[in-house]
Amino acid sequence: MGQTLEQVLVRNVLEQAADRPWRMQDTGVVGLWLDVCRTYRLHVWVPERAVGDPPIHDHPFDFTSTVIVGELVNTRYREDPGGRAYVRERYTPGDEGTRATDTVRLVGESETLGAGARYRQVAHELHDSRQLPGTVTVLHFDHVSDDLPRLTACRRAGTPWVSGRARPATPDEVGHITATALALFDAG
Repeated sequence: MGQTLEQVLVRNVLEQAADRPWRMQDTGVVGLWLDVCRTYRLHVWVPERAVGDPPIHDHPFDFTSTVIVGELVNTRYREDPGGRAYVRERYTPGDEGTRATDTVRLVGESETLGAGARYRQVAHELHDSRQLPGTVTVLHFDHVSDDLPRLTACRRAGTPWVSGRARPATPDEVGHITATALALFDAG
């Protein structure tokens, strides 16, 4: 079976990954902006490089994510008095160090998505996602307001805070991570 145009274009980016400004996050994802307007972002997921479990979190924007290769499980959460207890931390973007903390009870509903699948995530929805190593997604971001709201991250008690901030990815990280993604392309 042939590849889609999206898959061919993404594979070309991954094959020339060393020449691009990748950013690494402690959540186990390396990302790359695909356009100057910052509307499209390529993510390659590497769960083994994550610090702890994926945090349950929201976003300052709505987005649509397309799975290019691999598989992910997206879980959306809602408050429920009978749900599991989590430490909830609220903070202002750019100031993760100052967080308001309380406890919230959440229940989740999961959806498994493979290559070609899309899902839409609304800014205020709490979610987490878990991926097969090397899973590649392309996100399309809706308009991001300059007046960003407070964001939320939830974690199990006793687990560390995981920053959402990105840092430049090292050449070794980029090489390992993109090789894992390219292996998924070759396996399909």
